[in-house]
Amino acid sequence: SSEIDSDTVKKIRELSKLRKSIELDLKAIATATKISTNQLKNIESFKFEKLPPNPMRLSFIDQYCSVIEKANKN
Repeated sequence: SSEIDSDTVKKIRELSKLRKSIELDLKAIATATKISTNQLKNIESFKFEKLPPNPMRLSFIDQYCSVIEKANKN
């Protein structure tokens, strides 16, 4: 996880809490992003090494973040 910076980790931690507070299901994120719920769980538990390598890894994280941010605006 050395290539994932601490700001990103902090953002994931905050968005994970937010996701739970707005009751956004991981299945809904999986549907929106086509990223499996297992991969989304890996993101939330900071198991970045289990994600595909970059640039896919960063793309998965970006998509995860943006879906939660959009859901929170609605």
